[in-house]
Amino acid sequence: MTWQTKCLTCLIVTLSGILLPSSALAWSFALSPPEIEIDNLSPGEVTEFNFTIHNKDNISHVFILTAHNPEETQLRQGRTELPDSKWVSFPPQVEVQADSKLEVPVKVAIPPEQKWADKNWEIWLGVKPKDNNLLLVNYYIRILVSTSRGTKSGLHTGLILGIIIGVVLVSYAIYYYWRKVKYS
Repeated sequence: MTWQTKCLTCLIVTLSGILLPSSALAWSFALSPPEIEIDNLSPGEVTEFNFTIHNKDNISHVFILTAHNPEETQLRQGRTELPDSKWVSFPPQVEVQADSKLEVPVKVAIPPEQKWADKNWEIWLGVKPKDNNLLLVNYYIRILVSTSRGTKSGLHTGLILGIIIGVVLVSYAIYYYWRKVKYS
């Protein structure tokens, strides 16, 4: 094969790749908001939020949702990965109609143990199209979770114990006063 034939073959392949329609088309969807911040969530408490998938394509698409712990180098400063991705619940997949948007509900539930108090975690919620015939694009929503110092159940227990002690002291004072009046 001569160098002219090689150049002509290379030119034909290059022009074919540029001019012929490609089978790898990019997806046209977006997520909002890109980040969710949950502050002062007490262990044992559940919070809910929604995020939106915008389908900008002219046909409906099914999207798969997954929880993803990012690499340590990708975490925000002062945060660690969420200990258990099962603490975040959401539908495994959703269908978004053409040229529309869909709000997707998400719940975050931290177990009630005190060891989960005063922590700063991060987890990502991945969204990707189910159809993989096209160029696959993964988008992530960053979920930042900060827990408060004490559990709600601990606060309730202390309040109940304080009320019981108060009732006992008031009862004793009334009994003491009644007894003093009776024997005076």
